[in-house]
Amino acid sequence: MFVCRGYMAPEYALWGHLTFKADVYSFGVVALEIVAGMSNMNYKSAENFVCLIDKALVLQQADEILELVDPKLGSNYNVEEATRIIKVALLCTNPSPALRPTMSSVVSMFEGKISIQENVNQSLYEDPLFKSVREKHARLIANNYSTTTRSILHSSSSSFPYDGSSTSGKSTHI
Repeated sequence: MFVCRGYMAPEYALWGHLTFKADVYSFGVVALEIVAGMSNMNYKSAENFVCLIDKALVLQQADEILELVDPKLGSNYNVEEATRIIKVALLCTNPSPALRPTMSSVVSMFEGKISIQENVNQSLYEDPLFKSVREKHARLIANNYSTTTRSILHSSSSSFPYDGSSTSGKSTHI
């Protein structure tokens, strides 16, 4: 039984903007899952990776991209094809929709008709497109924390005057 997963592109998940390259992102995730033999949704690792895409990026930077291939295959796979699929899938999962290839380019790269572009994939958190969102979120959290803390401290000090007792605001003598 096959279950369709609605893998959301970062621009849709963060802002609700659906670009014409959102499907390219989803395709890239599915391609990585096929090669790795594991789900991005249920990815659990003993290593310090957030998801399957994160692991693939780290392995690519370490020039160990074939470590992603499903170990059940052993050595029974075409190294060139596996490398091609992983590299194209990583292009497809770029956080910036403008840097993702079109599906026609993806097909041409798979067929070997055009060369695979250099991967300019960045961490989602380093992408300039998402920097302002991250900074705004940090400010909101800081402001909310500060307001909540002041509110708690103010209500505590005005409602429960400290008298040295650890159980209540009123002094009890036995």
